[in-house]
Formats: sequence, C-alpha cells, structure tokens
Amino acid sequence: MLNQFYKLSLTAFLVLLLSYNGFSNHKTPLDSVQNSRFNQLKNDIEKVIKNYNGLCAGLVLVRKDNPEWVVAIGEGKSGGGKTMSENTIFRTASISKMFVALAILKLQEDGQLTLQDRIKDIVPGVEFENLWEETHPVRIVHLLEHTTGWDGTHLVEMVHNQTPPIALKEALEFHPHSRKSRWVPGSRMSYCNSGYAVAAYIVEKVSGLPYEKYVYKNILKPLKMEHSTFFNDQIYKKWVGETYNWAMESVDYKNELYRPAAALNSSPKDMAQLLMLLLNRGRIDSLILFREESINRMEVPKGTPGAQAGLELGYGLGNFTSVYKGLTYHGHDGAMDGGLSQLSYLPEHGIGHVILLNANNAQAMQQIMALVRDFEVEMLSILKQQQPDYENQIKIKDGYYLSINPRNQNRFYQDMFINIDRVEIHRTFITRSWIVPGPKTTYYPISPTQFTLGTTNKIGLVEADDPIAGKVLYTEASVLKPISSIQVFGQAMLLVLWTILMIVGLLSFSVFTFLYLINREKYKVVIRISLIPTLTSLFIISILYLQFFGIENGDVLLSKPTFISTSLMVLSVLFVIGAMTSGIIIYKSRQQKINNLIYYSLSVLSCLHIIASIYLMYFGFIPLITWA
Repeated sequence: MLNQFYKLSLTAFLVLLLSYNGFSNHKTPLDSVQNSRFNQLKNDIEKVIKNYNGLCAGLVLVRKDNPEWVVAIGEGKSGGGKTMSENTIFRTASISKMFVALAILKLQEDGQLTLQDRIKDIVPGVEFENLWEETHPVRIVHLLEHTTGWDGTHLVEMVHNQTPPIALKEALEFHPHSRKSRWVPGSRMSYCNSGYAVAAYIVEKVSGLPYEKYVYKNILKPLKMEHSTFFNDQIYKKWVGETYNWAMESVDYKNELYRPAAALNSSPKDMAQLLMLLLNRGRIDSLILFREESINRMEVPKGTPGAQAGLELGYGLGNFTSVYKGLTYHGHDGAMDGGLSQLSYLPEHGIGHVILLNANNAQAMQQIMALVRDFEVEMLSILKQQQPDYENQIKIKDGYYLSINPRNQNRFYQDMFINIDRVEIHRTFITRSWIVPGPKTTYYPISPTQFTLGTTNKIGLVEADDPIAGKVLYTEASVLKPISSIQVFGQAMLLVLWTILMIVGLLSFSVFTFLYLINREKYKVVIRISLIPTLTSLFIISILYLQFFGIENGDVLLSKPTFISTSLMVLSVLFVIGAMTSGIIIYKSRQQKINNLIYYSLSVLSCLHIIASIYLMYFGFIPLITWA
C-alpha cells in the first residue's frame, strides 16, 4: 500500500512539474525550468562545479516513462572550447561493465549460452589458474559477479596504453598472472576487471562478432545511443570536452587494456536511454530488448554462500547496490583519469540518475551525488519504517572480524591490521564498525543468522559457510572471518612498538654518530651494533613511504623494470638480509660492554625486523616486484 501511495504521489508531483513545460526528451535550457526545486538543484550543482577550474558535468534525472532532465554544465579551462550539451561525451569507466552483463544475458536469452557454462568449455585458450577446477570450475556467472577469486588488475595491466588499441584476445594474453583463483570460485566476491574482459571474449567467441560490434548491434543501436563508443574515434573526438585527473591536470586519452570493463565513452542523452531500459525492465518505448527476468537477475547477487543464505545486497551482474538514507539504489560507478561516473536508480520507485564528470575528482562527485540523491529522497518523501522487535536468539557471535576477500592479495598484509570490523550484539539489533571507534552500521535480525541493513528492509548481513574459512559473515561487500581479540590487540601492539623503536633507533643512531666523531673509542661498539638494525629500518621505511605516498609518475615507473622499481625490489631483499644479519650481530655482541637499555632496545628491534620480514615474505610482499 505504501509503495502504491509513493507511486501515486510521485506521479502527481511530476505531472504538476510537467505542466510548467520544464522538461522534455531533449536538452532543456535550465533557465526555462520554472520549478524552484530544480532551479535550486541546478544552482547548487553549479556552485560545486565552479569550485574546480575546468570541471564539467553531465546530469540525467529519469522517471520510468521519460528523461526529466538531461543537461551538461560547465566549461573547460580554456573557456573557449566546445559548447557542452546533452551529446557531450564523457568517459564512463566501469559503467562499461553493465554492457558486458547485458551482452551475456542477451546471448542467454537467445539460447546460445547459460550463466552456468564453464569458461574452459567456451574459451579453452584463455589462461588462468584454479586449483579447484575439477570440482568447482570457473563459470560465466563468476566472471560477472566478481567471484572468480582472481586478483584485481595488476599495475602492469593498469598502465597499459597502446595505440592503436590491441584486440581483446591479445589483451588477455598480455598478463595472465593475475588470473589465479585464491579461493573456491563462487565463494567470495572480489572486484576484478580481467573477469569482465574474459566474459566479453566469450561474447566474441559465441556470437562470431568483435565484442564492440555485438554491443553496438544488439544494445547501442536499438537504444539509439548514437554518441557512445569504446574507442578514441571520430565520434569521441567530435563530442568530447577536456579531460582531467584528480588534481584537475589535463590528461590524454588512455586506451584501456580491458576495454569491455572500463572504456565506454558516452553522453548524458545516451546514458538516459540505458537508465530507462533498466527502469522499464528491459523495454524502451515499444521495443522489448530484454526479458524482465534478465534485468531482475542483474540486480541481485545469487552465487555466493552468502547470497544463497539470503543476502540481498551486493554485486549482481554488472550491477551493485548502494544504500542512501534508507533507499536501496542499484547501478554502477566508474573512475579513471579523465572521468568519474555514477548510474543509480530505484527500481521500486521508477526513478534514477546519471552523473558524469570530466575529471577523476572524487570530492566533487561526492558533493554532486549528495545533492542529487537528497533531491530524489525529498521528492519521494520516504517514510522510515519502524523495525519490529526481534524476540528470538541471535546466533552470530560478537567480537572482531577480518575481511578475507582482498582485491589484491599482495596487499593483504595491510588488511590483517586495518581491515578489521567490530560486531556488537544488542537485544534487538547488531552493529558493525571499524576497529577504531567511529560510525556504526546497524542491522536488524529477521532470523538467527539473517539481518536487514538499517531501514532498507533488505538483507545486508548473513552468516554462512565459506568452503575454506568455515563460519563467516557475508555483507554486501565483505566476507568477515572471526578472529580473537588477542590477535587484534597483540599485532597492533607489536606494530606500534616496532614503529616507536625504529624512530627512536634512527634518532639515537644520529646522536651516537655525532658522539663517535668526538670519541671513537667510547662509542665504536654502539655504532657497530646499531648500524645494521638502523639501516634495516631505513630500508623498510623507504619502501613503505613509496608504497603509501607514491612518487610522480609512479604507476608508469613501477610497472616495468626501472631504476625506481628495481631499487624497491633490492631494498625489500636488503630488508630481509639486514633483519637476519642484525639478529646475528646482536646475539654475538651479548658479552660486549654496552648500556643495557641500548642493547635490549636493539635486540627487540632486531627481533621485530625478523618477524616483519617473515610476515611480509609469507604474504608475498617481499621480494617487492612491482611489475609482476
């Protein structure tokens, strides 16, 4: 009843707006929009855009039956560039994945494949590694739900930029090393661009057409998306504006290695067509392009144990959920140098939006997104539903949980310390927060192991069995394994102690070096014992500094053997050698006359260096080969 009330209210509201002639299927000059709310939204967005020199935005607000607002705002830094319009092309980045999913679903509707097909049966030449292939093969659905277990894109894949762009088959042969299943396929979600490239190659093999031609023939052309292309071609060059990175510095066009996953260039007007297709469950005007069940399947994850246990939020097929003020949006985002994008919609309410930026400016995107979503929330007048008290037992355990589905395995050493959540059980609800006190996410139980996220009434957390880790919690984005508080605080204390001793050691060594120059005989033992531990500290500090703070053009420099990347590899090896050597020196110097505080501090530091080197080697961080 409430949903019907919302729909009727929304319809009446939009009819009132339309009576002012404020909207049309084509670009409407915003100064002719007479409704104050839309004028206010336009003014607020313009204020954001003016804060960033050169920023431009394409904006779409769509109702199920009609694009309500399709505009472009802003101008490039040159000021005298191309006029922005509804046909101006932006780089949509990962929204491209929606077209891969739609292409696969189209082939499934035509009876040419199924989501459950093994990829080795269709594209046996595509290289990947899966230890569970005989019992749990990688299937098409795993590619689209990001559950292959493969690594995220490696650095060498990220920076690949060849002109003219290479064919999809060559792209998949370029760097297959990232395609290794780290857990049983289908058991955990972890975002992976190469999986979508493999899915697009399956489209090529099954259809007999290059992927881009298949998408044009079966999706872009029927939707009349005339300003959309995967290439830096004449259409793109004619309609694109200036493009910038996160610092609003001009960037050239980059030919993405995995084009199907990230290379679609499109306009606000064309994106409105895609949005209407999704809101109308596969229809556009009188054309039925997809079956309703195909669009429904895109929006819900079904493959993982968590999904099978009832999880309703997360990544479906090229489509994921995001929650904002109690509303569950579906869609996809995109990010790359040259553009940020968001396509989000509310299928239950028949409305949605697209935001396209010409720069990788996350701050501006967050501000504009909040304005647009607040506008939609206010328009819908969402009533918060009261959560009923749950009287039965909650079976999951409170405590600390570690996320065990990292995007890149060689960064898991960090997750062991920082990607930890705290789950607290209350009488009628549970909360989840980061290990450090801060904002908490609330879930309400509907069964002993199923919990809805906030006021969404969508199941956002469940307990299920992971094939390797056993009982875990599945959320919309994470797989959480329970860990002991002893491990959490023990490793945190070791990290803090290690950091303090390295800093104190470096400062002390500077002082001892100065004193040694004054009185060599008195301080020669201290210098001899502390030299290697101090150098070892410098090795790891240098590595971590470059990892976290980067260097100019770091992506390019680290993606191949260069002076910088080779130096990092050598430093990582020297850290291990230094850790072992300092331990030996400290042990052999135990009979030397040296201040106990200095000796024991160096002993503890050396032990922590050894522990850290073993830890980092175990997780594959050392040797640090950035181009691997």
